[in-house]
Amino acid sequence: MFGFFKRKNKDNGASKEQIARTEASSQGSIEDQYKGLLNNHRSNLSEISTVAQSYIDKDNYTDKNEWLDALAICDIALQENKVDNTIKELYRQIYTRNWNKYVSMEYNDTDYRYWFNLNKDINDRFIKIGHTRGYCEQADLYGSARRGYRDLEKKIEYLKEGVKAEDPASLGDYGYGVYLGLPEYGKENKEEGRKLVERSIELGYESAQMLLLYIDFYDTNLNQSILLQRINEYIEKTDPVSRKPYHLLADFYLRKENDLDKAVEVMKKGIAVGGHYCEYLLGMNYLNGRIENADKNEGIRLLESAYSYHTVYAANFLGQYYSFGNDENTSIEKAILWHEKAALYCYPESSFELACIYLYNENLKDIQKGLAYLDQAIEDGSPRGLAERAYLILETEILPTNIDEAKQLLEKAMDMGNEYAPYRLGLGYQNAEFVTEPDYKKALELFELGAERNHLYSIELAGNYYRVGVGGEDEVAAEKAVKYLTRAIEMGSDYARIELAFCYETGFGVEQDYQKAFDLYREAAANNYSYANTKMAVYYEDGILGEANTAEAFNNYMIAAAAGIPDAMYHLGRYYKYAVGIPENPEEALKFFNQAAEANSAPGLTELAISYEQEYGGLEFDATKILHYMSRAAEMGYTYAQYKLGSYYYYGLVETDLNKAIEWYTKAYEQGYPYAALMLGEYYLYNMGGGETEYDKAFGYFKFAEEQNVISEGLGVCYEYGLGVEENETEAFKYYTLAANDNYTAAKYRLGLCYRYGRGTTENLTDAYRWLSDAGQNGNYNAQYETAMMLLNGEGVSMDQQQAIQMLTKIAEEDHDYAQFELGNCYLTGKGVAEDEVQAMYWYQKAADNGNEQAQKLTGKRERRKR
Repeated sequence: MFGFFKRKNKDNGASKEQIARTEASSQGSIEDQYKGLLNNHRSNLSEISTVAQSYIDKDNYTDKNEWLDALAICDIALQENKVDNTIKELYRQIYTRNWNKYVSMEYNDTDYRYWFNLNKDINDRFIKIGHTRGYCEQADLYGSARRGYRDLEKKIEYLKEGVKAEDPASLGDYGYGVYLGLPEYGKENKEEGRKLVERSIELGYESAQMLLLYIDFYDTNLNQSILLQRINEYIEKTDPVSRKPYHLLADFYLRKENDLDKAVEVMKKGIAVGGHYCEYLLGMNYLNGRIENADKNEGIRLLESAYSYHTVYAANFLGQYYSFGNDENTSIEKAILWHEKAALYCYPESSFELACIYLYNENLKDIQKGLAYLDQAIEDGSPRGLAERAYLILETEILPTNIDEAKQLLEKAMDMGNEYAPYRLGLGYQNAEFVTEPDYKKALELFELGAERNHLYSIELAGNYYRVGVGGEDEVAAEKAVKYLTRAIEMGSDYARIELAFCYETGFGVEQDYQKAFDLYREAAANNYSYANTKMAVYYEDGILGEANTAEAFNNYMIAAAAGIPDAMYHLGRYYKYAVGIPENPEEALKFFNQAAEANSAPGLTELAISYEQEYGGLEFDATKILHYMSRAAEMGYTYAQYKLGSYYYYGLVETDLNKAIEWYTKAYEQGYPYAALMLGEYYLYNMGGGETEYDKAFGYFKFAEEQNVISEGLGVCYEYGLGVEENETEAFKYYTLAANDNYTAAKYRLGLCYRYGRGTTENLTDAYRWLSDAGQNGNYNAQYETAMMLLNGEGVSMDQQQAIQMLTKIAEEDHDYAQFELGNCYLTGKGVAEDEVQAMYWYQKAADNGNEQAQKLTGKRERRKR
C-alpha cells in the first residue's frame, strides 16, 4: 500500500495485561507466539473489542509483538464472527503505512513463510465476509512479498476484483498503476488511471488524495508553481502531523527545482515526524557527495532505518555505496549483504549488481552464481539484466554465441527503456552482426534513441554519424553533429572533442577554425586521450598554426606511441627513416615499424613491407614477408596497401595473378585512390585479360583519375585513337602534355611523337627530340628508337650517326624489332657504319623473328613470333 510513516512513542500506554501478553509472546517462533496470542484472545473474547480500540487509538506498532497481537484479534474476530467496524478499522490500520512489512523485515525463512500464509488467509477471509478492503491488502501482500512469494499476476487479479467491487483502496492503487503504465498493469492509460483515482477519492480512500498528488507530480504539462502550491496545501491540511507528506515536497525541490538546501530542510522535517522515505532521501544525499562534509555514518544509519520500514531501495543504495563510495566505508562484503537484502524483496537492480560482482570481480568470481543472479534480475524485470545477458552472449565466452537470442534480449531491454540496448543494437547493425550488410541508417536511428536516454556512447556516435554524412549532408545534419558532440563534451567525452575538432577543421556545422580544433585536441590530450597527441603532432609538423615544429611533433608522437597508439609508432618510424627533423636512424625506424606492425597499424605494416622491398636498414629482400605484411594492411582497408598488393600480383612479386591484381586495384579505386584507377584503365585499354575489348571502362577509369588531377598517357591514348570516347588528337595532345609534365615516361614518349608528326599540335622536331630523349633516358625503348632515328637523320637535333648506331644496337640487342630492322638498313647502306651485308642480314633475320613485317618480306620469313 501507499503508506507514510511516523516516529513511534516509546510510552504507548499499554495495559499490564497487554504488556504481559506481548512479553509472553516474544519467545520462540512466530507460529508459537501467534498461537499463544490466539489462545489468550480466545479465552477473553469479551475484551477483544476493547483491546482493538486501544490499538486503534494509539496507532503505533513500533513494538512488533503488538502488531502481531492486533492481527490475532482480527483473526479471532473472523473465527468467532465478531467482525464489526472496530475490527475493520484495526485491520485497515495494521496494514497501512507499511506496518505489516516493517514487522516481517528481519524474519527468517520459516517465520516469513508462516507470516505470509497467515496474512494471505486472513485477507481472503475478510474478502469472503464482504469486506472489500481485503482485495487491496491481498494485492499488496503479493506485490511486495519476498522472492518465492511475490506473484504480480495474482496482485493484479485481486486489484481487478477490488475494482469490480468498487473497493476505494483497490480503485486508487489500480488507477495509479494504470496511469504510470507499470509493467504488471499493462499499457499506460493516463486518462483511465486518473478517473479511477478520482473515484477512489469520492469513495473515501484515505491515501487517494496523495495518489492524485503523485499523478500531478508526473504530469509534465502541469505548471510547477501550481504543483508546489498543491503539495503545500496538502501538507498544511494533513492531520495528524506524523502523516504530512514532507517526502513529496523534498522530492519536488530535488527533481523539479534542483534546490538541495530546501530539500534537505524539508527532509529533516519529515524525519522529525517519522517519515522513513525522508530518511532514505537524506541518507542517500549524505552518501552521494552532494552535501558537503556530510556525516556518512549518519547517512548509513538513516538508510538502514528506512530499509527496516520496507524502503527496499535504501538497501540497494547502501549496496551501491559500499561498492562504489570509494571511502573508508568501502566494503564488498557489506555491499553484497545489502544487495542480498534488496534482492530478497525482488529488487532487480540489486540482483543485477550481485550478478556483476560474481561475474567480474576477480576475487569473488563465481560464474554460476553470477548467472543465477542475472537470471534473477531478468525475472524481476531488469532491462539491464537483459542487456547484460546479451553482452555476455556477444562479447564473452561465458555464454555460447547466439546472435538471434542476443538481438531479442536487446530489443526487449530497449522496449523497457534501457539506455545501453539501443547502443548495442546500433553497433550490431553497423557491424553487420544482425544483418547481411551494414545498415548505417538503422544504426543511427538506434544511436539517437540511446542519446535520448542519455547514453554517452550513443551521443558520441550519433554526433559522429552526422559528421560523416550518414544522416545527410545538409545544414540540419551539420547542426545535429555539433549539437550531439557538444553535449557529449559536456559529459566529459574526449572522443567528442576529437570529433568536434574535425568539424572545426572542415567548417562542418561551425565556422572553420584551426585554432579551436587544436585547442580541442589539446584538451583531450591533457586528459590522457593519447590519440589527440597524434593530431597535435600533425599541426606541429605541417605548421598549420604557424611555423612547422618537427620537435614538438616528434614529442607528441612519442607520447601517443608510449600510450600504445599504433599509428604514432608508425610516424616515429617515418621520422627516423626519412630524417624528419632528426638524423636518419634505420635501426630505430625499423624498431618502430615493427612495433606498429605488431599493433596492427596498417601504415606500419605497409612501411615494413616496403622496407623489405627496398632492403632498407640491412634487411634482405623477402618476397614472402613483403606479400604477408602488405596483405595484412590491405585486408584492413588501407588504400595504398591495396594498390601495392594489386601491383605485386600484376607484376608477379611472387606470382602473377591478374584476377587478384584487379580485385585489389578495384578495392583501392572504390576508396577513391586515383593511381589504382590508372592501373585499371591500363588493364582494360591494353586488354590484359583477353576476350572482348572494353575501352569504355578504360576511359572511365582514366577520367576518374583525371578528376583528381592524376593523369597518365592512357587518357591521351583513348582520345588519340578514339577508344571509349570520340577521337580527338587535340585532347590527346593536352593530356599527354599534362601527364608528361607530371613525369610519366610513356606520356613523354607519346608527346614527343605528337610534336614529331604534328598530331594535335604543330610539328616541332626540336620539342619532339627533347621529349623523346627524356623518355628514352628513363628507359622507354620506343623513345630510344625514335631518338636514335632523329640523331641518325639529324631531325630536330644535330646529326650524330655514331651515337644513333650505338643506341640502335643497344635496344636491338633487347629484341626491339624496329631497331633491328633499321640497324640492318644501316649495315646494308653503310649509314653510320661500314657496309656489311652479313651484318645487315643478321639484323633483318632478328627483326623478322620478332615479327617485323618489313623484315619478313626481305627474308621471306612469314612466321610471326609473339613478343
